[in-house]
Amino acid sequence: MKELIKIEKSRRTGNPIVNARNLYKGLKVGKDFSTWIKEKIKKCDFVENVDYARIFFDENGKKMTLPKNGERSSRGFGDVFRIEYALTFNSAKHIAMLQNNAQGKKVRQYFIDREKDFWVLKDELANKPEISYTMSETANLLGLSDYYGNIGRNALYNIFYFNKIVNEKNRAVKKYVEKGYFTNYPTRVTEEGLKWLQQRFGNGTSEEVRELKEMVSDLRSKQTLMLGGLTSVVETLFFNKGGRKTEEQNRIAIEHLSGYLERVKNMPRALN
Repeated sequence: MKELIKIEKSRRTGNPIVNARNLYKGLKVGKDFSTWIKEKIKKCDFVENVDYARIFFDENGKKMTLPKNGERSSRGFGDVFRIEYALTFNSAKHIAMLQNNAQGKKVRQYFIDREKDFWVLKDELANKPEISYTMSETANLLGLSDYYGNIGRNALYNIFYFNKIVNEKNRAVKKYVEKGYFTNYPTRVTEEGLKWLQQRFGNGTSEEVRELKEMVSDLRSKQTLMLGGLTSVVETLFFNKGGRKTEEQNRIAIEHLSGYLERVKNMPRALN
């Protein structure tokens, strides 16, 4: 069937929705869009967040989340550049019917036919087992590696925690579950989540992975310095125990310790 008006799927409910601006164009309305949609909402007694939802955008085209009652925010309605209206299928059909002309009837019938197709497809998808991956499988599919080689389940959890994708209990953060990237109890990665992770971390080329590798390298360098310092102290104490008989060894040990202190003198101190 030729697409008359684009139909999308709600991320929150999974149900079909129609952008009111697309409906406005499809119905070939003559008046201003903002005036038209407000009149239709009022005439049909539509309830916000039930029959329709408003989506706010700033001047850069980015979605805005306005503060709710009691919340504080630096942004308000004054920063809104454009408002889009997402209509339920029933709301879109109702508005089309109110046009009371040939184009309105055509659009309404189109919605009715498409709605049947949509629910058949949704039933088929509901009965289809969802594919998801364990953390071990995900690590293997992403092909990530560190200085020791390919990383596994625990290292992947650490990367996710470092990037605030999972919490301290290794549960996916709510917003990523809502986007369909993860399942909870147990935490697994969905097909959509795997695609997202491949874009962000795939083949170890992302900025996050490079940053993590740099942290590992820095940690190892500091560990090497720490071990060098401990070795120097032990040498100094051990060789000094022998008195004059080990004077040369004691001198070498002190040189080692002095060299260590010289290397670390400009490093940040853990305690002041």
